[in-house]
Formats: sequence, C-alpha cells, structure tokens
Amino acid sequence: MTPGGIIQRSCMPIPSDEPQPQTDRSGRAFSRKIQIGFWLVGAILLMIGLAAYQSIREFDETVDWVAHSQEVLGRLQVVLSDVQDIEIGLRGYVMTAKERFLEPYKKGLVVLSHDRERLSTIIQVNPQDPAEQPRNIEMLNALIDKKLVQLNAMLALRKDVPYQAAQMESYMDESKELMDSIRALIEDMQTLEKVRLIARDRHADQKGKNAVLYFTVGVMMEITILIWIAWQISREIAERQQAQDALRRTHDELELRVQERTKALVESNERLRELSHRLMNVQETERRRIAHDLHDEIGQSLTAMKLELREADSVLESGPTASLLTDSLKLLDQVIQQVRSLALDLRPSLLDELGLAPALKWYIKRQGERAGWETEYSAHEINNHLPPDVAITCFRIVQEALTNVARYAEATHVQVTLERQGDRLVLTIEDNGKGFNVEKAKTRARTGFSIGLLGMEERARLVGGEITITSSPKTGTRLTARLPLVELNPQLVASEERIS
Repeated sequence: MTPGGIIQRSCMPIPSDEPQPQTDRSGRAFSRKIQIGFWLVGAILLMIGLAAYQSIREFDETVDWVAHSQEVLGRLQVVLSDVQDIEIGLRGYVMTAKERFLEPYKKGLVVLSHDRERLSTIIQVNPQDPAEQPRNIEMLNALIDKKLVQLNAMLALRKDVPYQAAQMESYMDESKELMDSIRALIEDMQTLEKVRLIARDRHADQKGKNAVLYFTVGVMMEITILIWIAWQISREIAERQQAQDALRRTHDELELRVQERTKALVESNERLRELSHRLMNVQETERRRIAHDLHDEIGQSLTAMKLELREADSVLESGPTASLLTDSLKLLDQVIQQVRSLALDLRPSLLDELGLAPALKWYIKRQGERAGWETEYSAHEINNHLPPDVAITCFRIVQEALTNVARYAEATHVQVTLERQGDRLVLTIEDNGKGFNVEKAKTRARTGFSIGLLGMEERARLVGGEITITSSPKTGTRLTARLPLVELNPQLVASEERIS
C-alpha cells in the first residue's frame, strides 16, 4: 500500500502453456497429411472458381438481356404516356382557347422527341432484340409523326377565326383512330418483348441452378476433406490437451489466490481509509476540546490570578514583596500569552465562529509577523457555508504549508489565494524561497523522515480532493489544492457527531 492509501497490485508471473513436444517422425507425418489435405482443398477451390466464373459471366449476360427488355418495356410505356399527355394538353386548348393549356403541349413535344430517340437507339444497338422490333419502331415513328401532324392541324384550326367546330370534330375522330393504332402497336411491341423477357428469365434461372449445383458439389467435397483435416488436428490436439489441462489448473489456482489476496488488500485499504478519516475527526475534536479548555478554563483562571496579583501589588507599594509580585505579573503575562497561542494553534476560534476565509486571513497575518514575511492574501467568492471537512482540511493544509515555509524555505514573501471554481475550492500557496526537489522530498517522506507532504495529500484525498506541488531548487514553491464543495457522506457525518 502506498503512503496515500492506494494499493499497488503486483502482477505475478503466469507460466506459459507449452505443449509436450512430438517426436520428429510423428511431426513430419502429421505435417505431410495436413499439406496434402490443404492442396486438395486448394485444387477444388480453383475448379469451383473457374466454374463459378463461367457461370457468373453467362449469368451477367442474361441479366443484361433482362435489363434491356425491361428498359424497352419502360420506354414504350413512356412514349405512349408522352403522346397521351400531348393530346390532352391540346384538347384543353381546343375546349377553352386558353394559352396556358398549350404549355403542357409544347413541353410534351420536346419530351416525346427525346424519348422516341432513346427508344430507337436501345432497340437498334442490341442484336438480341427480335427482328420484328426494328420494323415495329419504324411503324410506330410513322404513326406518331402522323399524329403530330394531325395535332398541329387541330391547333391551327382552333386559332382560325371564325372557329369551325364541325371540322374540328372530324379532326378529333381521326386523332382518336390514330391514338388507338399507336396504342395497339405499342401493346404488340410490349407483348413481343415480354415473351422474350420470359425466355431470358428461364435462361438465367437455368444458369443460376447450374452455378448452385457446381458450388454445392465443390463445397461437399471441401467439407469432406476439411472434416478429415479436422480429425487429424483433433488427434494432435488431444495429445497436447492433457498437459495443458494440468498447467491450466495450476494457473487457475494461482489466479484465484491472487484474486483472494487482492480482495483482502482492497478491504484492508478501505478499512484503513475509514480509520484514517475517523482518526483525523477524533484529532480535530480533541484539538477543539483542548483549545476550548485552555481558553476558557485555564485562561480564565490565569486571568483571575493576574487580577488578584495586581490587587496585591497595589496594596504593597514597596518592599521586597512588591518586587516579587511585579516579576510574577510579568511571568504570568507570558504564560497567558503562551496559553492563548497554544489554544489558537490547536483550533482557532475564528474558524468555528466566522468561517474559513477570516480564519485564514488572521492566521496568515500572524505567521507573517512571527517569521518576518511580506504576506498577501485574497479570497474570492468564499462564503461561510463550506462543508466542515473541507474547511478544516483547507486550514490544516495552510497551517502545514506555512510551517514548512518557516522551517526550510528561507522566504521573504508568501502569497495565499482562496477562490471558488465551479464546484471546487482552489487553494494556492506561493513563496519565493529556495525551493526543493519534490520527488526526493516525497521519497524521504515515504521512508519516515518527514510526513508533512504526505499528511497534506492524505487530508485532501480523504475529502475527495488533490494537491499539486511545483518546485525546484532556487525557484520557490507553488502548492495548489483542489477540494470538492460537496456535502459530506452521511455515514461520516454521523461518525463525526458520535465522536464529538
């Protein structure tokens, strides 16, 4: 356990699992069998790969055919929709004579031209299309051209003045017949393409079945070989497993012992922490009681004795007895002052009556006057409602730090800052002394030469805080303590109340 109360768990060496060596002859035989098995697996994988590659290539060609047929069907439907949209737009204009109905008609002409061109292109570029489709596309383009001429004539007739309704009705009948012819031709082309699509789907399905068959046969052969390899390996493993089992049992026993020891150390560490906290509470309680007794009981008795000696001195104005009384009064004044200083060092009453900030201000000024320092003290956003443990911890850290400065630092200036940062109380103590090597000082403290640094760190840790010390020879020292501003654990509060 480290001085701060933290357990350092040592890692015990774990013996490695080393299987029993095989003889050279059996090892070579096992190796040869495994190599033959993996060579067979590789050869079968190569054959499966070649067969799968061929099947996938044929399947991809069939998929391309299917995709082409689906695209042709879609384009045919789009062209039919374009012609219908153009006719609907023109009929709206014919019926209402409003120019806004010509916008769909004009846009439809542009879209129809692009879709017809795309349909012609995809049918001509694919040699797998039925021979009838190129002829059908020529017939379809002719019918669409005738339809567009008819629609243009209807548009011109509607714009003439006066409007000839009878002739327009004749144009509409002819337009309907052309539309029926276009629709019938597109349906024939779609039917022809669907028949071709069904044939291509069957071809793709057959190729897929062949690929699955090749793959299944290859996988079964591989599984058989791999089972044989696994059987060979299992035999090899079985011979080594016995030795490994014994070694593993030993390892588990050692690990269990390590866990039990670690658990015991953790529990001991927790008990030591609780005991350390209670001891500090007892110490603070005793200091408070002794300081109270020194101040109230002994201090008052000494003061009463002083008053009586002064009264006696006033009665005896001369003589040897008067001289003795005067010396006794001086000596009594010194005793009273020493008793007061001792009481204040044990537990300053300002800490309980006015709070942490005023108590620190008084203590720092008093220590500065004693040691001849120039002191600076500032407290920012500090109220008198700090948790009791945090307040006394902060005061004791300042007390120990200034004691160390007075003993070792040879400083002339000391600055103490107390401020609140969020939910933490930050205490900073700086001096311009000769400094020291922090690591060497902590090492000496762990060996028992000095426990001041470890005492401050332990106090801060018990309330959930931390201390950082920065120093080096001839550069002064900076100590920063960060303590949480939280309420104490209810169990600890109850413990402190029982101790009080």
